[in-house]
Amino acid sequence: MFGDREAYLAKFETCARCRPFGNQALDAEFFMNEHSKPLFNAHNLLTLYNLYNYHASVETLKILKYRKPISLYSLFTISHRKESLLITPSSSHDFIHRSSTLWNLVRQKFKIFDFAGSIGTFKTQLKNFILKTQKTGDNLTWNNSEIDIRNSIVPNYPPNFVP
Repeated sequence: MFGDREAYLAKFETCARCRPFGNQALDAEFFMNEHSKPLFNAHNLLTLYNLYNYHASVETLKILKYRKPISLYSLFTISHRKESLLITPSSSHDFIHRSSTLWNLVRQKFKIFDFAGSIGTFKTQLKNFILKTQKTGDNLTWNNSEIDIRNSIVPNYPPNFVP
């Protein structure tokens, strides 16, 4: 996780007398930090935001599918029209609001209309989608849609629809 070990060790393999003239003093470039995005992509690691989104989505699916624990299941408001759609409670930062909002985005993206599918399949599809999203864009810098998948999943509303 700490970058390219071989390149780091190669910096110290030569002494100051062996370096070309003008490169004998170690400047700021020698001590420059590496970018984290290539490391996340090389080792298939999720960003902290996406790790939260992944686990919140999986736990929401388990709660809705198995209706356990009943104390959490009873806090969700399920739509009467669609079995897998959650009615989002008033805006707050608690788990029920955040997971309901995230679940509605994820269920639309993966076209989950009932709970007949396997949880393992869902987890694999979601993780592959998140990793693919994280690898898009520039190789060195992050943008908002790569750090947090909620920014990259956009609902497909009709053109005249106002949310």
